[in-house]
Amino acid sequence: MLSPGQPASLALTERLFTELAADYPSPLLHLGADETVELGKGQTKAAVDARGLGPVYLDYLQKIVTELQPLNRRFLFWGDIAMKEPALLRTVPQAFKQNTIAVGWEYNPQPHGFLPWIKPYTDAGIECWVAPGVNNWSRVYPNFNLALPNIQQFTAQAQRSGCTGQLNTVWDDDGEALFNNNWYAVLFGAEAAWHRGESSIPQFQAEYGAVFHGDTTGKVSQAQQELMGAHAVLKDGFKASDASDLLFWVDPWSPDGQISAARIRPYTRELRLHAERAIILLREARNSGTLQEEDALDSMELGARRMDLIGLKFQLTDEIATSYARAYALQGKKDKDSHAEVGRDLVDINAVNGKLQDLRNAYSLSRDLYEQAWLKSYRPYWLRNNLERYDLTIQLWLGRIDKVRSAQRQWDRSQSLPPAADLGIPAAPQMSEVAQ
Repeated sequence: MLSPGQPASLALTERLFTELAADYPSPLLHLGADETVELGKGQTKAAVDARGLGPVYLDYLQKIVTELQPLNRRFLFWGDIAMKEPALLRTVPQAFKQNTIAVGWEYNPQPHGFLPWIKPYTDAGIECWVAPGVNNWSRVYPNFNLALPNIQQFTAQAQRSGCTGQLNTVWDDDGEALFNNNWYAVLFGAEAAWHRGESSIPQFQAEYGAVFHGDTTGKVSQAQQELMGAHAVLKDGFKASDASDLLFWVDPWSPDGQISAARIRPYTRELRLHAERAIILLREARNSGTLQEEDALDSMELGARRMDLIGLKFQLTDEIATSYARAYALQGKKDKDSHAEVGRDLVDINAVNGKLQDLRNAYSLSRDLYEQAWLKSYRPYWLRNNLERYDLTIQLWLGRIDKVRSAQRQWDRSQSLPPAADLGIPAAPQMSEVAQ
């Protein structure tokens, strides 16, 4: 945030955008100017209290545009603040209107339409673009259930209202998103912008795999819809989020993870069926012949595997907790069958093919595939930050393998087991929860 009341702010802005203009020869320059949440606080409180937020915001925006006139550009600005001042917008000088383009942004479908993001500018005679989004941010794979109707409706209503452009947005908020996952919505954005009138989502979905990937089987397009189905399971059922990075990384044995476990438990099976069906469809499509844009298919498969792992870790946590609770309850029994059952339960949790190993292996595989996919989308910068998350999680499960192995040795020595809580294993779910 730069304070409009500080004389140096305008000089700094001029220097920054002069540098940008030297690097980017476009006739357009984007000023940003969105999400000014601190305006009216701190140094600008007195000015906003006296004049109102809208006048302070728009006056400073006009000063910026005037200061940057020597750059001979037209200036885009995000429309989320000025849209709240439709009457004031109509009064700004004509020179400002001629030199700017307002970009209204909203990234979700809107049942009541997008006119609030458009009409303040068209009514004021300010050229406007609209900015839908691919809904890739902070997710293991973009949520196209939100992206496609957002792009379709926002763009169509903008066309009807006289807007002249669309700026389809990709945001990498937490630094994990892979650009090669975005093509489905990026290309639909192009279709929506170039299409006169409302573009057809079903037609695009039917043609995507053949046009972009050269897939004659239809299975790539089906796989995209399976991943949309996986997102829908979480959004409509779990409701706390869709297939977010936070849900992917949350430790299912932690207090936060156990809160999520209780809510996601009824939906893990359906989530995984969608994700695994997408993996199968992609494999079948690739086995049918050589496809185009293989890097995007690799990223798509990784997205499906990460969605699957969200469900897997909660399912295996329940199974581990149940198996250990059963073994703990049987430890005092002296008969041979009970003794053997304890051993089987412990081996089921921790052995060459134990459930703890399944979780370790799943994160290890995801890590390797993620690194490969990242380097097909980007330079190495920032990659380490993301791989450290994988390495830390792999170490977490390796530590748990060691703890349970110690409990197994204790069982071998003394036919006794430590309480589950000593190993970090959560309480077993009630049968009524599992039955859901």
